[in-house]
Amino acid sequence: MPQQPLTVEEAIQDWWEKRPHRSDLELLSALAVLEKQYGTQLPRKELFKIHCEIPREVRERSGATAILTAPADIGQEEALKLCGQLLDNRHYTKLFGSSSPEPARGDAVLARRSGSGMIVTGAREPLCILLKNVLPKDLLGAVRPIVRKAATQRKIAGGNRGVAAGTGMVQRRKRNGQISNIKGAPHLQDLSDEDYARLRSATDGTFGFNSRGVRGGQVYPCRITHYSGALPRDFALMGVLARTVAEAFKRSWVGEKWEAQFAKASQTAPTWLIRTSEGITPFTTITCNSRWRTAAHVDKGDLKEGFGVMCCLGDFEGCDLVFPRYKVAVRYREGDVLLANVHEVHGNTPLLNPDGSVPIVGREPERLVCVFYYQEKMEQCERTIEKEHEFINKRERGESTKKKAKAAKA
Repeated sequence: MPQQPLTVEEAIQDWWEKRPHRSDLELLSALAVLEKQYGTQLPRKELFKIHCEIPREVRERSGATAILTAPADIGQEEALKLCGQLLDNRHYTKLFGSSSPEPARGDAVLARRSGSGMIVTGAREPLCILLKNVLPKDLLGAVRPIVRKAATQRKIAGGNRGVAAGTGMVQRRKRNGQISNIKGAPHLQDLSDEDYARLRSATDGTFGFNSRGVRGGQVYPCRITHYSGALPRDFALMGVLARTVAEAFKRSWVGEKWEAQFAKASQTAPTWLIRTSEGITPFTTITCNSRWRTAAHVDKGDLKEGFGVMCCLGDFEGCDLVFPRYKVAVRYREGDVLLANVHEVHGNTPLLNPDGSVPIVGREPERLVCVFYYQEKMEQCERTIEKEHEFINKRERGESTKKKAKAAKA
């Protein structure tokens, strides 16, 4: 017979009985499961006592120092209607990560307004986790020029991310004047004055690897995406940054998301993973953005079982990350790691100068963002770049790369 689920009281008793036999991280994982299964049914006094049993340094590393419940939920359907729109302080009522004296609202456990912490939905699902000051300054100084160059490969205007650009997608025009089947964001000269001012300096790029894809009828193999001129030292330093971020991810409240992502990475040829001499990371790709205030959008192409992982560099104000469905925003700065459910609608508030003033067009403060993820379907890539190209070249025209990959591994 299937085992009957425990009542709340039995689950709490079970937690305490197993307490002496678990390590700190095992306790943290067990608490995460307990909260996910029973949520608001857990008595606040019991929840507080359980939190106190976990050492403070473990809670700080995991983001469990402060747990705040999102103040609202307008629903996924309403949130999706905001995609492509610019977000600002009208779209949130709670800002997390700010050192301002704003009073805490909602359900807070051991809350510290300017420290590490987590925002959960009403269903007690983690929405985002802010891990403060976990990236060493010397490492950030070493990778800054690499991230800066990686983030300036392409202009957002004229790119292929029209929803996140807030411009929508339009059909491309070929050199001969004919309309193409390929769509993209409008070029700078075709934008409104407002969009031109916002996107004039906005650029992005990728570091790492891309999966197979088809665009405009052209088949692209699994491939390296680094910018021209990248050196082995650049790969080594970005690998250290990815490993450091991954360690913070692993020790966090959503450690099970790291496990799912690392398991998928372990099924992937090391050729296509960001790695160091110490081993692989759970990431294939780093998207780097520069001076880009994104409109409301949902990330696509990353592993659904994973979780969004990001950090930023620069001296600036604004550009807080807003989740309009839940009426919350989070502020993260250089040295922090932000873990977030990027499959929820999200976008940024305006980018401001370090003193809070509105920047002059073309003289915006530098804000570099790195988004680390495992790109879906990378486990289908061949073991080496040479074998991948051989596989693509043998593929018959019009044949699905996915079906071919399955047949090749059968």
